[in-house]
Amino acid sequence: MTQTPAFYFDILEILSRGRCPGCELTRSKAMHYIDHALYGLVTDPHAQNQFADTGGYCRKHGEMLLKIPWGSALGVAILYNRLIEDAVEELKAGGEEFVAGEKRGAPTLGFFPVKGRKRPLSRGDNPDCLACKVEHETEQGVLHTLTESLRALDQRMLEAVNGSEGFCLYHLDLALSNPLPEKVETALRLHGLRRAEHLLAELKEFMRKSDYRFTGEPMGPEGDSWTRAVAWVTGVSLEKEETNPRPGDLKRKMRAER
Repeated sequence: MTQTPAFYFDILEILSRGRCPGCELTRSKAMHYIDHALYGLVTDPHAQNQFADTGGYCRKHGEMLLKIPWGSALGVAILYNRLIEDAVEELKAGGEEFVAGEKRGAPTLGFFPVKGRKRPLSRGDNPDCLACKVEHETEQGVLHTLTESLRALDQRMLEAVNGSEGFCLYHLDLALSNPLPEKVETALRLHGLRRAEHLLAELKEFMRKSDYRFTGEPMGPEGDSWTRAVAWVTGVSLEKEETNPRPGDLKRKMRAER
């Protein structure tokens, strides 16, 4: 029996809702990873070491961490305690490299073992961010399943692409960068063209009604076309975040949906 490729049914389901599977799955996997880290891994010394050694989350995922109301405040405190300790050591040392096993100059809260660490003041936007790694691996997996299914002329995938406007321009471009059969490439280009032409028509109507001569005309669906244009070109989500879930709610929800 042939095994179903990873993300296959997820891609079909997200396309049926007119959304981009690349954006939706990379975002949800990163959120799931952060939720899991805060909910369970803060009691795991190995995970704590890995978090500190990679310099914590990048700016984007740090902002995601603060915006997720189901995040555990204690978990954040435990994980970032170590990074702040590192910053204190480097500031006191004047930027000199840390020495593995060196005695710490200040008492700790006891959450982390003493070990050599990367310099926190030279991390920049942190290319080693663990949540970014999860996003990248998910994105590659989604695009691989999509292109391989289309290359095999999988009928369900072809119908999903032909009947949807889900892919954002960024992930559509990534998919088209792979060598594909002419029929598949045409289907993907038409997929993007439908979305682009529909958005253009709405943007032009929005701009026309924004002209002082036509301000008396009520705005219709084109009223938020400018936000959907940004979302299609960049892949940014227009979905509102949940407001009051508890820590671990996303993890439990995903388990229940399996």
